[in-house]
Amino acid sequence: MKKAELTGLIAASSLPDGLKLYLQAMVSHKAPCSLRGGLRKDPAGFIATLSRLLAGGSMALGCSAQTALFATGFDVKNLAPNRLEAALAEILAALFLRGEGFAELKLIEPDLGRTADIAALRGGLSYAFEVRCLKSGGGPLGADLLVNKYDKKFPQARNAIKKYGFDRAGVVFVREPCAFAGFAADPELEGLAHEVYSQKKSPRAAHICLLDRGRAGFYPPWP
Repeated sequence: MKKAELTGLIAASSLPDGLKLYLQAMVSHKAPCSLRGGLRKDPAGFIATLSRLLAGGSMALGCSAQTALFATGFDVKNLAPNRLEAALAEILAALFLRGEGFAELKLIEPDLGRTADIAALRGGLSYAFEVRCLKSGGGPLGADLLVNKYDKKFPQARNAIKKYGFDRAGVVFVREPCAFAGFAADPELEGLAHEVYSQKKSPRAAHICLLDRGRAGFYPPWP
């Protein structure tokens, strides 16, 4: 599809205005970006998946899709590779948590400092979740990679317990949010989350969630 046709398709979509501007700019941007490849390969399918994800996230968070997107720290002018994926990963994580029975989901805006990305309630307990978008593509996820990422991200979630009094904290790892296809419970991912949790010596009041292109697994179970 030619650039003019692609930008026209974006403009005619139901995506938030800010995201339309971003995608139109990204079409012409030369820096490597996995999202641009998906957009060019199947423009209509890509836009439909993005719209579905944002609509679900909007309902989970109780705000407009555009408000949710910008609450992640998304910036229309920031065309750095994978920045949009990171924003979408937070919205996808919120949608997953809503399906797990969490309520009063809120995105914690970045200007509050080093803390978690999502606040939520479940079973009378308050939770703080940090979200990490993993590199697109590749084979099966491995425990070593996730342990390394966990060490970098969990302190921010744990800081929310200390700073704001949350009861529990967790890390949600997301791979390829733009391939969103639901959250089918996956024993392999649950086992992997359990392995990472065990390697970290079963941290108290902590949870590890893995969302990978339509599959989901987490450990330990919610109290």
